[in-house]
Amino acid sequence: MATFITYDEERSRAFLSLAGVRIVAVGDPEHDEVMVDVLGSDTAEKWRIVAEPPADEDAANQGMGAWHVNGADEFETVLDGRGIVEFMTTKGPVAVLLEAGDVMAVEGAEHRYRPLSPQAWILRFAGADLAARETGRVAGPWPNP
Repeated sequence: MATFITYDEERSRAFLSLAGVRIVAVGDPEHDEVMVDVLGSDTAEKWRIVAEPPADEDAANQGMGAWHVNGADEFETVLDGRGIVEFMTTKGPVAVLLEAGDVMAVEGAEHRYRPLSPQAWILRFAGADLAARETGRVAGPWPNP
């Protein structure tokens, strides 16, 4: 079950929703509805990945750890492991600890990601490629879950 770090769950979900982010769980009644809402008819699994924890703080702020926006809407399921995702909202960064069974649905939101353990994901996204673009936002310290 997702753990909301920056604010309580209700406020976090409200801020995330305004930024284009929904956090659901595999067993939630709205899971399939959210997937179709985000991806349309393109709901096929695209990739499976295992993200490894970064070696140090510099590595934690590069690649997926840098603030970025993906060029495709995404619906990504955590299979195992733990990781932090921060999403930029009108209230500043909102951090969420994601674990097995959690799903993040992201529609154009700026975010960064840090695995805390090897973390396996199923990636689904609209279109042929995620086409990530770093935003250049300066990375602050990662939150402590």
